[in-house]
Amino acid sequence: MKSPSGMSDKILSYRTVLFDFDGVLCHGRFYEKALLPEHREVRDWLQANVFGDKELVRKWMRGQVGSVEVNRLIAQNTNIEYGTLARLFEESVVGMELDKEVLAVAESLKRAGRKIGLVTDNMDVFTKITVPNHRLDSLFDVIINSADHGVLKNEDGGRLFDIALSALGEDVGDSLMVDDSAATIELFRQKGGQGFVYRDAAGLKEFLSSRTPF
Repeated sequence: MKSPSGMSDKILSYRTVLFDFDGVLCHGRFYEKALLPEHREVRDWLQANVFGDKELVRKWMRGQVGSVEVNRLIAQNTNIEYGTLARLFEESVVGMELDKEVLAVAESLKRAGRKIGLVTDNMDVFTKITVPNHRLDSLFDVIINSADHGVLKNEDGGRLFDIALSALGEDVGDSLMVDDSAATIELFRQKGGQGFVYRDAAGLKEFLSSRTPF
């Protein structure tokens, strides 16, 4: 028997499943459509000087700089007015779509009695805009955003995972992490958990359906 997500009702041997956001639940990008075609030169500048600056992006995801500061930097170095950029930025965040198939998988796991969480390397706007806009806190039992804790998933021994599992009252040994980063999955396995390197929803559903129950 299949659930609405397409998975077999014989779902897996994990008490807890943690999901990544970017690259798993969502494939959109900030400013992706909002700046085109009217502000292509602004989009090109930020691609090279913001998203092309890995350390700046890491600081943004650690909460060491915020979206206001980033947008002021862009406005100061391009021909766009800060207020216009800030509005377009927020519109782009609101407009980011979630992967319905992966959401259906998460919902099926929750109906089956599993605890589900989000652990993401993300920016301040994820907590401020994305979570309430998509009502993610009504689905996921815990949501851990790196910008709220000052550390990335692969830093400090994977402390964000410890925070998530502590909030859930669960042990890493009974947990699965779904992430598109092989390095993150390897770290989670080193901590004693199990992992799945995400490539697409079909592969995730096949993997989960092949697991044996407790």
